[in-house]
Amino acid sequence: MQEHNPHTYTLNAEAETNALCEGFVRVIEQHIATHPRKEALLTELQQQQAHLEATHQDWIVDMPAKYNLKMVVLVLAAYRVLQKELPREETLKLIREAFIKPTEGFVRQFTRQMLDEAADPFQAIINTSKTREQDAFGKGFSFERAQDDKQAYLLNVKRCFYHRFFVANGTPELTRIFCDYDATWIGAIDPKRHGIRFERPSTLGYGATMCPFHFYRTGENDRA
Repeated sequence: MQEHNPHTYTLNAEAETNALCEGFVRVIEQHIATHPRKEALLTELQQQQAHLEATHQDWIVDMPAKYNLKMVVLVLAAYRVLQKELPREETLKLIREAFIKPTEGFVRQFTRQMLDEAADPFQAIINTSKTREQDAFGKGFSFERAQDDKQAYLLNVKRCFYHRFFVANGTPELTRIFCDYDATWIGAIDPKRHGIRFERPSTLGYGATMCPFHFYRTGENDRA
């Protein structure tokens, strides 16, 4: 009989993307609330976003790519618009905060609760990864499973939609924001409590040739 866990991950790409994008814009609005050109900047952001989305329709190779495109064009549009008013490093810091902070607490809490309540936390996180590989990332990414058994799941991302998009648009530095977002769920994994060790020493966004997402079953499980 399949385990029933109300915190088992079920993907809703549209809802997740909308929550992330709405939170992103909200943080930007708050940051420029007293700026004399606030309304003009927000209008320019919307226009730049619409233009980028319209001119990159060929990137939509499947349904996951539709939502991934929505995120990357918003981040790139904000970067282009805000750099006209703010120093580059301040712009990067603001965009990173806007992309990560609004959903960080929820993602971390949900992941931790899912692992806490799973009969087999290792299998739960692997099932979540496989769901997202297919339904959240899709054909815009290329995956290699170097190992997939009861002891380890060694997934290597060889091609990344986000990285390719930002490189194609001359802003490879923005990829790191998407890499850093993963800390929201990675931080929920407690090796001693959940019996999982996770390793991701580098990513494409940080100059590596691939993004390793390596999960190991440690044999420890200190939840009793």
